[in-house]
Amino acid sequence: MALFARLHQLGNTIVLVTHENDIAMHADRVIHVRDGKVERDERTR
Repeated sequence: MALFARLHQLGNTIVLVTHENDIAMHADRVIHVRDGKVERDERTR
């Protein structure tokens, strides 16, 4: 996660797919997808 944070600080966009909420909470934005459709789009910070 530290590597992803550093890459983001350098101006890179990171797209991470996970089923783990603790990992998702490291992101600034979490998009929940169900059956191929966006169910929820949340800002975490």
